[in-house]
Amino acid sequence: MSSEDDKRVWREFTENGGNFKDQTEKIKKSILEKKKEKLFKPERKNLPRPGRLTKKTIKKFTTKKAFIDATLDLHGYSRVSAKNKFIDFIDLSQNKNYRYILIITGKGKGLIRDALFEWVGEDEIFPLIVGYSHAHRLQGGEGAFVLHLRKL
Repeated sequence: MSSEDDKRVWREFTENGGNFKDQTEKIKKSILEKKKEKLFKPERKNLPRPGRLTKKTIKKFTTKKAFIDATLDLHGYSRVSAKNKFIDFIDLSQNKNYRYILIITGKGKGLIRDALFEWVGEDEIFPLIVGYSHAHRLQGGEGAFVLHLRKL
C-alpha cells in the first residue's frame, strides 16, 4: 500500500472508533473489488471461451520455435491461495504482454489441476486467455499447463 492508502485507512480506522474487525472486512472487500476491476474488461464480454492448444503448438516449445515467457509453480498451495496466485500471475503476465505462460500444478491428488480448468472458464478470467493445454512431457506433462494469453 502507498502512504496515501495508509493515511486513508488510518483516518477511517480512527473515525470508526478503532473497530478493527470492521476495518479488516472493509479492506478485504476493497482489495477483492480492485482485483476484479483489473481483470474484468467490459469491452471483452463477447469473446469466445478458451479452446485447446494443438499438439503442433505445444511441440514448438520443445523445438525452441516458441518460448514460454513466464512460469508459475503452484506446488504446496491450498486451492484458495493457488487461485489468488493464479489471478495475480495472469494479471502480471498480461501487463507485461507475455504470450505463453506455464502453470505447474503437479500431479498429486489433482485438486489444483482440476480447479485450473474451472478458473480458466470463469467470467473474469476467460477473456484474458486464448487457449490452454497440458504441457509437453519435457515441461511437466499432465502436471503442467501452457496458457496462451490474449494481446492487450
